[in-house]
Amino acid sequence: MSNYVAEEGEKGKICSMGVIYMEFVLNGVKWGVQFVRGTDNRLRRSDGVLTLGVTDAIDGKIYLSESLTGSLLEHVLCHELTHAVCFSYNIYIPIETEEWLCNYMADHGKEIIYLLDKLLQSMERRRFA
Repeated sequence: MSNYVAEEGEKGKICSMGVIYMEFVLNGVKWGVQFVRGTDNRLRRSDGVLTLGVTDAIDGKIYLSESLTGSLLEHVLCHELTHAVCFSYNIYIPIETEEWLCNYMADHGKEIIYLLDKLLQSMERRRFA
């Protein structure tokens, strides 16, 4: 792994090599998100397949291909964040089930949260009207 000298930036830490690195905490577990080249070995899944995103529980990092943008970035990041939630809350389920859950959240999580926010706002307005 390369050693990057990081500076604080608007979107997290902008490293000397132009790599965006962000940190967050889930259930007391510190995580980082780092963009890497699409050929970087950190994007290899446990079965050896090169992919667009990997969550490494040992490193406490989510690695994303620097080629990701737009809706594909959103999808892959949500998928990997769901893996991080599972690791952070010690949720151990068969990998096929975990992959299904991560894909489901990537496909529908935003819709669920937006609907939740909309319904709660509507309820609050009616309670205090």
